[in-house]
Amino acid sequence: MSDTMDTQVIGFDLGHGETALTVVQAREDAAPRALSLTGAQGKGRQHITAVAVHPTRGVLVGESAITDGTTQLYLAFKSPHLDDPAMHVPTRLLVETIVADVTGKGSVRRDGARRWVFGAPSGWDKELLKEYAKLLAVPGLDDPYTTVEVVPESRAALLYARDSGEVPVTAGQLSGSVLIVDVGSSTTDFTSVVKRRMAPSDRGTALGAGLIEQTMLRRAIEASPQRAEIEDALGESPFQRLRLEVFCRRIKEEYFLIDPADLSSPNSVIIKTYKLITRTGAVYFPIEVGEEEMTAILATPQPALGGRSWPEAFRDDLMTVAAGLADPPDSVLLTGGASRMTFVQEITRTVFGPDRTLLGSEPEVAIARGLALAGRIGVRAGGFRSDITSLTTGTGISLLVADRLPDLAQRLGAGLTEGMTERYVIPAFQQWRSGRIKTLRDMAAQVASEMRADITRPNNPKVNRIISDWQDEMQPALEALTRPICNRWRIPPAAMALQRQKVSGSTEVDLAPNITPGTEAIGTMATAINTVVLGILGTWLLTSTGAIVLAMGPVGAVVAFVAAMVTLVIGREAALEKAQTSNLPLWMRQLKSEEGLVQRLKSSASVEEGRLALQLANEFLEKEGPNLGAKIAADLALRLEAQAREAELLIS
Repeated sequence: MSDTMDTQVIGFDLGHGETALTVVQAREDAAPRALSLTGAQGKGRQHITAVAVHPTRGVLVGESAITDGTTQLYLAFKSPHLDDPAMHVPTRLLVETIVADVTGKGSVRRDGARRWVFGAPSGWDKELLKEYAKLLAVPGLDDPYTTVEVVPESRAALLYARDSGEVPVTAGQLSGSVLIVDVGSSTTDFTSVVKRRMAPSDRGTALGAGLIEQTMLRRAIEASPQRAEIEDALGESPFQRLRLEVFCRRIKEEYFLIDPADLSSPNSVIIKTYKLITRTGAVYFPIEVGEEEMTAILATPQPALGGRSWPEAFRDDLMTVAAGLADPPDSVLLTGGASRMTFVQEITRTVFGPDRTLLGSEPEVAIARGLALAGRIGVRAGGFRSDITSLTTGTGISLLVADRLPDLAQRLGAGLTEGMTERYVIPAFQQWRSGRIKTLRDMAAQVASEMRADITRPNNPKVNRIISDWQDEMQPALEALTRPICNRWRIPPAAMALQRQKVSGSTEVDLAPNITPGTEAIGTMATAINTVVLGILGTWLLTSTGAIVLAMGPVGAVVAFVAAMVTLVIGREAALEKAQTSNLPLWMRQLKSEEGLVQRLKSSASVEEGRLALQLANEFLEKEGPNLGAKIAADLALRLEAQAREAELLIS
């Protein structure tokens, strides 16, 4: 299998108005680089999103598609209606042609693992994204070494801001609520992102920056002394008008690259001449744009915007979107080539605040770079997940848990029996001595019942603490298993540490992530108490209390002689059983002082409690060990998988 880090990742921003591509190797940490796309006017970093079919030249894309002689022309065709031929036909034509272009030029390799990542509006659901990915698997993207992925454009924008190094963003500025404003040629799209949940707005669908260049062209035509001839030529060929609009777009882009401080200078006036072919010959058509002209263009009422100027409509849409948010966004991220227009930035800063408005150095390729970054993260995250899955489905964690289960059993046995003499045995003995409990066996049964009720009560802090501490002590060993994986995929090893959680009970404590498998298994130890406590405690009580009574004075000697004879006749086990089930007279129970008998119990407590703890631990391991080990290992595996999903967010 080839190294996944050798994967080449291509971000393909197929937008309403323009299309851009970027590329990066999965192992590279640098920002993805923009690819030059071939168009009618030579090499450029972007295409207008146009595709046409020419009878002799075949499929043409970008500016070269806007040429006379084509039989079909598609513009601004991106939509969720995948079954509509007006959408899926040009989409496949454009993608296939661009793929052939960039691989033919060597910008993208033909062999080896490749991951093509396309963008989609944030409002498209998961099923639509899957179907869109299938549509995009054109020839050239359908081989076994190629993966086609579709990513919401809002995610791409956030990754661009976070990882490209082109956006002056402070630590944590993107972790809260972010409003993404993507200003394109055909539309301006607004998406609110809160805790990684995307909420696209339907505002501004007609607010495309293309209206500005159309206004620029219309005003230039109206001011030209050759207006009639120009309008006649454009009326005969819609392609001529489209080419002129693209020409005006380039002028507009050049204008907004000028430092605002220099716009009032006469040298800042841009004059470009376009060669227009008419029936009578060529007309050289000048378009002149300076500060005064651009101010007039931007102030022009737009019928498509209800008679408002473009800046007015943009401000209105920003205000409407802001009013629909629960709280003001922590950040507003501007993307799209048209966001370079200084007034767009100024209006956004006025509405949301200058400290909240973010803009990259190359917003026109922001989404394409973000898509490539998403793809790179996907490759790394996929490798990371694969390694974590191999770890969690292998034997490493199971062996780790199995190796430490005896220690858990011993801790539980010791913890649950520690102090039992004071808490259970002595109070029960006092009841037996006073006659409220009939036999030593009844006394042992009461002790077992009280112990069982205590350790099985919900949220027993001692049980929780023992299991939690035991899991915590496994953490270094778990980290030793996950650290190489984190290092391989460039994730801080601490990201895979299982975080503790607060549990409120009689006292508030911090516990390991999940102690449920261990606490559920306590039921087995509680059941074992019936057998173990009755066996050990009955004999202990007999030797510590009953034997003392039997050895007291002349009566005790007679009873001891009788007991010895009984032992010879029926055997030691039967004799012990008989002694434990005998209902001794009250006077016999009280022949010796309570203080002395209690002291006798206390003096043997540590030994007997230790013996009981060991037997409980052995019983626990025998009955519950394999099942508990499997449950804890499976739970740790689930926890590590969940932690891995969070850790993926740290991959860049």
